[in-house]
Amino acid sequence: MQTIFLLVICMKAVATPVTTESFCSLDREIAGLMDAWTCLRGSDTGRGLLSAQMAILRAEAALSSALNCGRDNLPEEVDLYWQMYMKASADCIFSCREAFREPDAEDLAEFLTASFTRWETSGEEFLNSVQSTR
Repeated sequence: MQTIFLLVICMKAVATPVTTESFCSLDREIAGLMDAWTCLRGSDTGRGLLSAQMAILRAEAALSSALNCGRDNLPEEVDLYWQMYMKASADCIFSCREAFREPDAEDLAEFLTASFTRWETSGEEFLNSVQSTR
């Protein structure tokens, strides 16, 4: 039991704090999902699907990295908005997985657009919260 406790403490101590790079990396990869979806709808299915799946893998890796960032240095309000941004990013990845299965389905297009709108709004709220604490 002590080993697990020490491991958790060490992991928290090693965790890098949320930085501009952690936000920008995740933001770039989630935005890339929309580009991949647009490409998938307009290109040959084989090439577009491979590109879309690679975009999902990159977005998942960026989300995983962002989730592992330490939030101890964040003010309470900023931390709340960071968590909302993480949830919206995960929702975008999930929505893209669904939409990439049937890229021409119109109801999925609306579903995906709504997910990206929530993600964009939560990103703006996070940035505003960071600016308000300066």
